[in-house]
Amino acid sequence: MSTSEIKLVAFDVAGTTMRDENLVISAFKIAFEATQPDLWPTKSSEWTKYALDTMGQSKIKVFTEILGNRDEAIKANTAFEEAYLDEVVENGASPIEGAEDLFKWLRNKEIKIALTTGFSRSTMDELLRQLNWIDLIDISVTPSEVNQGRPSPEMLQFALKELEVASPLNVLVVGDTAADMESGRNFGAVQIVGVLSGAHDEQTLLNAGATSVINSVADLSSLI
Repeated sequence: MSTSEIKLVAFDVAGTTMRDENLVISAFKIAFEATQPDLWPTKSSEWTKYALDTMGQSKIKVFTEILGNRDEAIKANTAFEEAYLDEVVENGASPIEGAEDLFKWLRNKEIKIALTTGFSRSTMDELLRQLNWIDLIDISVTPSEVNQGRPSPEMLQFALKELEVASPLNVLVVGDTAADMESGRNFGAVQIVGVLSGAHDEQTLLNAGATSVINSVADLSSLI
């Protein structure tokens, strides 16, 4: 596919363009320990597996599905966001090797860059600040800007409209989870690329709708 056809590349964040180092799962565990101390000892394996399987989805949605109670989910999500940000502030946020070079390459080709995530807006803004990416991308989208997060295509549709890109047929979607692939498929993206730098394996990504699977975003330019 030529660069003249691709007008926008929409990336996931943790595990795709930013190193995760299991910070998401660690923050999930801290949140459950803090807000569900009675249930966590017996539910830890079940809930951790669910968190892994649904990686990439809106975090508040995941907590709501697990706990079955919106108020409890909000408490857990707040604890999760605080724990994740504490880890990021303490250890720093690091890009996947090759991500920033790819962003610059896309900019040089006049291809727009969107970041979509299951994190809240406050967490996303802190990650962008830590990574110093504010001037490297064109837009970031969180579930709070739309009605729902992945696997809904609404974040991608929002980016498409805001950046005035004509069609999903001009968009390439990149992510490390099944939810990323499903979102891209529901959106109708021309290419949906899975990367093996994050949560899910090649077969999981292909089963969810990936049109290609590569090791990391460092290899993406070969597909454009």
